[in-house]
Amino acid sequence: MLTFKLISIIDGFYHYEIYPEGDESKKGWIIFNPNTQELKEKIEPDSPFNCFSHFFSSVEDENGNLKESGMAAWY
Repeated sequence: MLTFKLISIIDGFYHYEIYPEGDESKKGWIIFNPNTQELKEKIEPDSPFNCFSHFFSSVEDENGNLKESGMAAWY
């Protein structure tokens, strides 16, 4: 399981922290602009799984809006 939460939105850049197995000590983060798809920073979490693909598969709600927090199961 992967959990994530939105930390801030600054000048169109969304900063999310990502926690594999919900463990904040293993966190990673990503800062990106969803409109321009520009990546500002990406720090891999301490995990053997591909956390960012799981994050991106779960970060949008059914209307295409970015969630403030959520989780994704490993598949």
